[in-house]
Amino acid sequence: MYHIVPDDITNSISVVVVSISIYYAFRVVQLSRNYEFVALKGGKAPYYLILGMVFLLIDRIFDLLTNYLATIFGMQITVTFNDPPAAISGVFFLLGLREMYVIYLKRKRETVEAPKGEDIWKVESDKGAIRG
Repeated sequence: MYHIVPDDITNSISVVVVSISIYYAFRVVQLSRNYEFVALKGGKAPYYLILGMVFLLIDRIFDLLTNYLATIFGMQITVTFNDPPAAISGVFFLLGLREMYVIYLKRKRETVEAPKGEDIWKVESDKGAIRG
């Protein structure tokens, strides 16, 4: 007979929170098609983060079902296969954050370059023409 324990309540809350996070992550990916966010436009970062959240959800579900699965497969097997999804989740979060960082540096280098030579005078004269 399976009995609900306090850990099941916190794991259930985790499953709901991660599921809602995945929903909003998909919404952000849809927004990134229309609006330019430094961390999203032109990169794979949101997809890595969504995959990380999916594996986190799998980990939370396995954690929620630990006691039930332990009655079927035994505690040692259940505990052994319980945590790998969390490790995979961490890898995808790392890839997503790294992708954001790389895109940020790439965009920063593109926008910081100063005009050279005659371009400086052309920019200044254009500013004067707009005011005049």
